Amino acid sequence: MLKNNSYTRIVAKALILLAIFAIYGGCKKSNDDPYANFSVSNSTPTIDELVTFTNTSTNAHHIKWTFPNGTTATSNTVSYSFYPNGIYQVKLEAFNSNETATDFYTKDISVCISGKVVFYTDSLNFKGPIDIVFNKEFAGSLSTFNLGIPNCGQPGAVTVEICPGIYSYEATGPNNKTWKSSVKISTNGCTAVKLN
Repeated sequence: MLKNNSYTRIVAKALILLAIFAIYGGCKKSNDDPYANFSVSNSTPTIDELVTFTNTSTNAHHIKWTFPNGTTATSNTVSYSFYPNGIYQVKLEAFNSNETATDFYTKDISVCISGKVVFYTDSLNFKGPIDIVFNKEFAGSLSTFNLGIPNCGQPGAVTVEICPGIYSYEATGPNNKTWKSSVKISTNGCTAVKLN
């Protein structure tokens, strides 16, 4: 026969093991439970830019989107535009067939009032093209020179529109001439960068 202290210790250990199972094992999702997730075409759009959201959930019988203005949708792909600037949250819920298991995923969308940068050259000795990579993405090529500083969007220059911030750029011209630097973009601004 066990002594009273030994019995108490065994019961206490059993209770601890049950608590650990309840916390770590009992709450574990089944492999058949829905797992909510989605992709977004642009998580830092400009005001009124149409953003596309695509459902990538697994084991979901049906889904429900909820957007910042309270509207909902149930299709796999939806588009939405944001106004005014600010940070917005989009939510996707995934359900199994009888809604006994659900999951949700949220993502913040940072909407900005954009600024612009215009790349140009005014060298009369220009021999193009000059290829421009801005923020690690190809932005365009200069194929001619400008007389003076161009406006953003002007033909003959390369214009990039993006949220305010400091961005790096790299340009490569004939004979492997390169320009590397950074530029500050401000709200509603047009910053000119000369590549000579």
